[in-house]
Amino acid sequence: MDFNTAVQFHGHVCPGLSIGYRVATLAANRFKDRSKDEELVVIVENRSCAVDAIQAINGCTCGKGNLIFKDHGKHVYTYFKRGDNKALRISLKPNALPPDEKHTALFAKLRAGTANLEEEKEFQASHDAKSQRILEMPEEELFWVREVEVEPPEKAIIYPTLVCSKCGEGFMEPLGRIKNGQMVCIPCFEAEDE
Repeated sequence: MDFNTAVQFHGHVCPGLSIGYRVATLAANRFKDRSKDEELVVIVENRSCAVDAIQAINGCTCGKGNLIFKDHGKHVYTYFKRGDNKALRISLKPNALPPDEKHTALFAKLRAGTANLEEEKEFQASHDAKSQRILEMPEEELFWVREVEVEPPEKAIIYPTLVCSKCGEGFMEPLGRIKNGQMVCIPCFEAEDE
């Protein structure tokens, strides 16, 4: 799997995808295969573009239950094989990518819809250069990599589907809630009564 595989999956080149690709290839070199089912597991601690590269390259996905998401806002990725409590923890060094105030300002203008055509081109050139720099950086400048011990999670469980008594949609049994004496899904449980 090459970088283009990740780009096709994600839709565009960006620094986050480049970080994820570097993480994914580092793990692929260590564990030697792409996960066909649930044998390779990754715990990701952010919801960045990097996670898309991990899905594309390592075959770890939420649907298979071998991509576990923890919303810590950290570029930290812990890989292990089921049945082995030794894991590989990969974390982005905080000083690996120094802040670029101009890039950040251009990104803010782009997101706000106030960037002109020249600023859009300047941002894209900067974005592409940053992405390429990440792809070329020596591993030891980019990441802390260490072996850790983890308690492997259980394999994915397939739960029975229940039907919400309010909206009529199906949901996983353990996520049901009782409201006014009836079994409902979480959105209906949290909704204001009409």
